Amino acid sequence: MTLLPHRLRAPVLALFLLLAQAWTPVLAEPAPPGEVVAGLNETLLSVMRDAKSLGFQGRYDRLAPVLNEAFNFQVMAGISAGRHWRGLSPAQQRQLVASFGRMSIGTFASRFDGFSGERFEVLGEEPGPRKTVLVRNKLIKTGGETIEINYLTKRYDGRWRVVDVYLDSIYSELATKRSEYSSVLAKEGLDGLLARLDAKLVQMGGK
Repeated sequence: MTLLPHRLRAPVLALFLLLAQAWTPVLAEPAPPGEVVAGLNETLLSVMRDAKSLGFQGRYDRLAPVLNEAFNFQVMAGISAGRHWRGLSPAQQRQLVASFGRMSIGTFASRFDGFSGERFEVLGEEPGPRKTVLVRNKLIKTGGETIEINYLTKRYDGRWRVVDVYLDSIYSELATKRSEYSSVLAKEGLDGLLARLDAKLVQMGGK
């Protein structure tokens, strides 16, 4: 093996170090909570504008990849199940998460079913309990009426994701689901809850 002359070793080593630094990937900071909600707002407006031509299933299909990315349905399903969550097997937990996600997407597809000039506005971020961040957000109708749709977010695996939705700033969707789901799980078990969620999705227009 031919060794480099001593006088060339330092420059060559410096060149290798420079190239290594140039090719080292830079880890981007995750999108802040407000940007996550702003992206969700854009998708919702797109769905609202095309609501009639898309129909329920088309709105669902457009929303699904965005909501699956923006929301942590696993955490939300676990909280909604309350004390019953730990009694479910891993397979049963996956079933509930999948059904919870479908129902959540279906709810958005059902609610945002038309457009008449509405717009969204992200108002800011506020620190919440347990390292959460509340994104204050509102829907502004053409007549000036506003509806607050705030999102509670938390960082998981380096990304900010929604873990609860507050309508009119005070009504927690997760608290409502926790009360409902816990009651059904206690009386009818997981099969009863899944059947109810599937039936609601069909009523909305889903398959």
